[in-house]
Amino acid sequence: MKKVISSLFLTLLGISLMAQTPVNMKLNLEKGKVYTIKSTSKQAIQQTANGQTYAMDINSNTVVRYKVLNKENEIMNIEFKIDTIATKISSPMFNKETSSAKPASNDPVEKIMNKMCKYKIIAKISTAGKFMDFVNYGKYKDSIMFVLDSIPATKRDLAKTTADGLLKESAIKSMIEPLFAYLPETAVKTGDTWETSYFLTASGMSMLSQNSYTLKGFDTNQASVTGKSEIESMPSTDPSAKMVQELKGTMTSEGIIDLATGLNLKNTVKGHIEGTVTMKNNGTDMKIPMVADSQSETRMIK
Repeated sequence: MKKVISSLFLTLLGISLMAQTPVNMKLNLEKGKVYTIKSTSKQAIQQTANGQTYAMDINSNTVVRYKVLNKENEIMNIEFKIDTIATKISSPMFNKETSSAKPASNDPVEKIMNKMCKYKIIAKISTAGKFMDFVNYGKYKDSIMFVLDSIPATKRDLAKTTADGLLKESAIKSMIEPLFAYLPETAVKTGDTWETSYFLTASGMSMLSQNSYTLKGFDTNQASVTGKSEIESMPSTDPSAKMVQELKGTMTSEGIIDLATGLNLKNTVKGHIEGTVTMKNNGTDMKIPMVADSQSETRMIK
């Protein structure tokens, strides 16, 4: 009995000491090694117009590969290649599927997405997961914009508007910055909380994500982290914008972090956003209430 009590005491003591021991979660990536992240998401959107509610489901799938080119003073040059972008929209009004895997498509959006997956963009990322800057953004964008020459003249203006939205620096940044924005800047203990923030930009919309993460526990190999994000759309700075969104919501997440590399091995997110979308047409404003529920999963697959 004394041995059992002693063993139990030592176990509890070990757990207590581990909870009080700081753990340092930093990016420690092998130079030249290719890492792959796969993200899948589902959104269920409800919009109300003229007293009638319309439902829309959006499923998306993205695969990103990256590798460290060099590292200096805790700042890494990381080369990113978007391997796959695929989206499926289902609604009573229309159904649409787009995929970056269709190089011969007549759809301007797919042509642009296909070229986005052909070229690589390099970003400076700190070992604390902070996005610093792009190294070759101008060259990356220019290389993709050449695809406009292969689009019929009747569709070129619309394609250019689409390309400008997809390839805006803030839009490309919002595809990369969240990949590592879960890391704390200093060592943390079990129960500690830290904050990060970033912008999500797409299709002329910009949303601020203010994130709070908590270390729930860890062992010698992995750490368990939970998060909560407050999401809010930012006012449009474009006076000619035909759509203005006023949306707010929250997202909760659960992640498993590999302590050897600092990478998020698996992260699941659930979110709820609601508000209004204002459509502007010839001086007339039409407000459309909107509710969106989402769930997504991101995991390392290699």
